[in-house]
Amino acid sequence: MKHGRRLILGGVAALSSGALACGLFDPVLLADFKDPQKPDIKWPLFMAAQDLVWEDGVGDTWGDAAFIANGLTGASIYRKPGDEWMLQWELGRTDVAAEFHIPSIDWSIPRVPIGSILLDPSGKVKKANMRLDIWNAEARGRIDSDKGRIYWRSFVEREANVIVVESRATGGEKGLALGVAEQWSISPRIITTQTDPATLPADQLPPKPYREQRGDLTVVIQPLTKHGAHATAFVNIPGKKGRNTFLLAVGKAYEPTKSQEDNIALAVKEAVDAVERARTEGIPALSKRHREWWHNYMQQSFVEVEGDDFWEQFYWLQIYKFGGAARSELPIMIDNMGPWFTQCGWPGTWWNLNIQLSNLPSFTANQLEQGSYFTHMIDHYDAKGTFNSANNPDAITWPRTSTYNMIRREGGDTYELGNLTWALQHYWRFWKYSMDESIGRKLFALLKKNMNYYFDVMNEDADGTIHLPPMVSPEYNFRTEPEERGYQMQRPGLLADTNYSLQLFAWGLDALLDLNERFGLNDPMAVKWADAKKRLRPFPVNEHGLMVSARQGFDVSHRHYSHLMALYPLHTIHPEQGAEAEDLFRKSVERWLSLPEQLAAYSFTGSAAMFATLGDAERALEQLDGMVSAQGLGMKPGVRAVKPNTMYAEDGGPVIETPLAVVESMNYMMLQSWGDVIRVFPAMPERWFEETVFHKLRTEGAFLVSAEWSEGKTQWIMIESLAGEPCVIETDMPKFVADREIKIEPIEGPRGRQRWEIDLKKGESILLKPENRGEKR
Repeated sequence: MKHGRRLILGGVAALSSGALACGLFDPVLLADFKDPQKPDIKWPLFMAAQDLVWEDGVGDTWGDAAFIANGLTGASIYRKPGDEWMLQWELGRTDVAAEFHIPSIDWSIPRVPIGSILLDPSGKVKKANMRLDIWNAEARGRIDSDKGRIYWRSFVEREANVIVVESRATGGEKGLALGVAEQWSISPRIITTQTDPATLPADQLPPKPYREQRGDLTVVIQPLTKHGAHATAFVNIPGKKGRNTFLLAVGKAYEPTKSQEDNIALAVKEAVDAVERARTEGIPALSKRHREWWHNYMQQSFVEVEGDDFWEQFYWLQIYKFGGAARSELPIMIDNMGPWFTQCGWPGTWWNLNIQLSNLPSFTANQLEQGSYFTHMIDHYDAKGTFNSANNPDAITWPRTSTYNMIRREGGDTYELGNLTWALQHYWRFWKYSMDESIGRKLFALLKKNMNYYFDVMNEDADGTIHLPPMVSPEYNFRTEPEERGYQMQRPGLLADTNYSLQLFAWGLDALLDLNERFGLNDPMAVKWADAKKRLRPFPVNEHGLMVSARQGFDVSHRHYSHLMALYPLHTIHPEQGAEAEDLFRKSVERWLSLPEQLAAYSFTGSAAMFATLGDAERALEQLDGMVSAQGLGMKPGVRAVKPNTMYAEDGGPVIETPLAVVESMNYMMLQSWGDVIRVFPAMPERWFEETVFHKLRTEGAFLVSAEWSEGKTQWIMIESLAGEPCVIETDMPKFVADREIKIEPIEGPRGRQRWEIDLKKGESILLKPENRGEKR
C-alpha cells in the first residue's frame, strides 16, 4: 500500500473554526502491506498525521483543548478565558470525588475540581500554536510575546503519576515559572443548579483549600466534607538558558476509619513523594518510560481509511483518548469525565449507557488489557458485596449512578433493572474476545447472582408467562427525574415489561446456559434458567417495531436505544434469522430515528452499528456523519455536541463516552464477529472504497484479523488463532487460495450466504488471497 499524506484541515477542525489541522508530509511510504505477515508501518509518521494541531491561536474552551492523561491523572490544556492571555492546564483525577452527596443537589457522589496549572507570559502575546502529539502522548507549543518566546511541552507520566511541563524562554520571558490556581472542591451540581453555596448548610461543604510549604515544594491541601482529602504538590526547577521544569502530582486519600488529619497526611505524602521521585529520576528517564508505554499501546492494532481522513483521524484520537482514560490495574471505572475534569452537570459514573460506551475500544481494537479495569472493578466490588440486593445476598443488581468507589445515593435495589446486566454483557465480551476460561467462570458466578435478582422481582400470569415489574427504560419513562433538559416530555412513569429489562433478562439466561454447557458445570439451576427463558413474555412489538414496554410504544423522541438492545449490542434479533426478523430490526431502527428531536450524538453511534449489522454501509456512515453535526439535548442553536478536539457535551455539560463509541461503530463496518462468525468488510461505504486496511483487529473467539479492501473488494485476509476456537468466516471473495495446506470447508450460512470453516489451531495463522492461481477453495 503506497500513498502520501496531505494536509488535513478538517479532521475535527472542520467542526469549528478550522484552527486545527494535521501535519503536511511529502509523499512517503507510511504503511506497506505488500507482505501482510510483516507489514512495514512507519508509526511515528503515520500517527503524526492524526495529531491535532492549533496552527494559529489556541482555543479557550475544554472542547478546544489538548488533552493529556495517564489513566488516572489528566489535564486539558487551553487558553484561560478572559482578557489576559494565559495558558492553563485544567487538572483532573478520576478518583477525586466529594465522598458526600448534597440532598436535592447531587444525583450521586460527585467528582470535584482540583484547579489549574497556569503559564502566564510576561509580555503581550502576539502569536501562539500548539500540537497534541498522540504517538508520544504529549502536548507542546510555542508562544511569541512582545518580550520574547516560550517553548513548552507537557505529558503525564504513568508510573510516577506526575504532570511534567518543560519550558524554555527567551528574551524578556526568561525566568518563567508556572503557577497553580487551586479551586474549592465543591460539587459542580451547585453551579449547574445555580445554587449559592452560602445558602447550603456548612456541614454539606468542604473547607476551603489552603497551602503549605514542604521544602521548595508548594502543597495545596483540600480536606473533603467528611473523612477524605486530596493534595496537589508542585515545584519549579529552574535550568540554564531560560529552561524550567515544572512537576506536579495530585494525591488522594479516603479512609473513613481514619481521622481527617490522617487522611490529609496520606494525601500530602502521596503527592510529595510522587514529585520527589520524578525529580530524582529525571525528565529523560520519565520521558523514555512514558514513550515506551504509549508506543506499545498504540501499536496493538492498526486501521487506515484512505480517502476519509476525517474518520481515520477521529478513530485514532479515540484510541489515544482511551489510553489516557483507562488504567488496567486499578478497579476504577471510566466515569462521565475520565481524567479530564471540567464543570459538568453529571460529574459521576452512569451505569445505564455511559460506562458501556466508554469501554467499547477494548474489544475489536484489541485493547483488552487496557480495558480490563472494567472486569477488575466488577470483581473487586462483587467480592465486597457491593452489588448485593438489600433483600437477597445471593442476588446482585445496580442502580443508575455511583462514584469511582461505588458509593451511591440510592438504596440497595434499583428501578432500572438492566444496568448491571448490560455491564455484565461487557464482561462477557472480555471472555468472548479472549476465551480466557478464568474470565468465563467468574462471569458465570456473577450472571447467576444477577439472574437471581430477576427471579426475585418477576411475577407470573395464571398461564405461567413470566413478566417483569414496573421499571425504567433508560431514560424514557422516569417521571420523577428533574426536567432540566430544556424540553418537555410526557413521561408515563414506571412501566411493566420494558424491552430493556426483558431483552437483557433473556440474554442473561442464554449466556448462563451456554457457559454452563461450555464448562461442564452441570449447575442444578440450569433447568430453571431454560424454563424461564421458555416462559418469558415475548418482547413487546407493535406496528412500528419494538416497543418501550408492553403498553408503551416508542411514541416520543428519545436519545437512548434502550428498547433496541436485542438489535445491538446483544444481537438476539438479527437479519440472519430471516426476512421477518430483518423487517422488525429495520422497522424498529427507522421508527426510533423518525422522531429526531431529542436524539443525542450517541444515538448516531448506536444506529451506525445497527445499520452496519444490517450490512447497510451508506446508512451506517451517514449516521456517523450525523453525529458530528448533532447539536445535542439542550444545546444552544448551532452548537454542536461533538467538540473540535473530539470531546463531547450535552445539556448538562461535558462528557466523554460518545466519541469513544465511534471506535466500535467504525469497526463494525470493517469487521464483525457476533454469532461465532467472522465477517470481513461487512458494510463498506463507497467513500471507503479507495483503500481501507486493518491489522490485528480482534474478534470473538480470540482471533486477530488483518485485511485490505480496495477497488471495492477484499484483497487479502490474514487470521491468527489465539485460542483454537472454531473459525468460520464470511467474505466477499468467492474463491481464494491459502498460503499453506489447511482444511477449509465451504458451508452454507443463513439465507444462503456462503461461509467457510477453517481448521485453524491455537497459535496458527493463515493468509487468504483471491484465487488467481493454484488450488481452488
